[in-house]
Amino acid sequence: MSRSKWLSLAGALSLVAALAIVPLASAATPMSFTLTAGALSISTPMANAILGSQVASTTSSTISGTIGVVTVTDQRGGTTTWTASAIATAFTPSGGPADPASNVSYFAGTITQTATVVATAINVSDLTGTSAVVTGASTGISTASWNPTISVIVPANFAPGIYTAAITQSVA
Repeated sequence: MSRSKWLSLAGALSLVAALAIVPLASAATPMSFTLTAGALSISTPMANAILGSQVASTTSSTISGTIGVVTVTDQRGGTTTWTASAIATAFTPSGGPADPASNVSYFAGTITQTATVVATAINVSDLTGTSAVVTGASTGISTASWNPTISVIVPANFAPGIYTAAITQSVA
């Protein structure tokens, strides 16, 4: 091989080696995504709950019934806690004295819950003020449902009639 061919070949090999050592131009592209928290909500029965009927008496008694399924849905994600509360009005007849909310009790009963929440019932025997009735500790998106039993002490000698009240349930 002639000296000029040798030098040409050596030059070509040097150029290939130099290109192999020089890195190609590159740049990193930053990326991200956003998760937003959902809502904490409660759904309660909208239909009139009838607790039953009994005969008026000269002694006090208790009347009880369920009011329908209550569901707390926590879509906030992550580790969260919540408290469901209830308050009642007095049971008022068309005439005569009312049966006060202090005679109204709330028992959540069995709670059906998803695996990501631990819900605990708190029995309340006076719904005059807002009272915690179920608490929840969640590690993710979750739901908890129960069908509460409402018990009302009916004082002695109350007049016969239809007594109506409202129970308001909330979650925070």
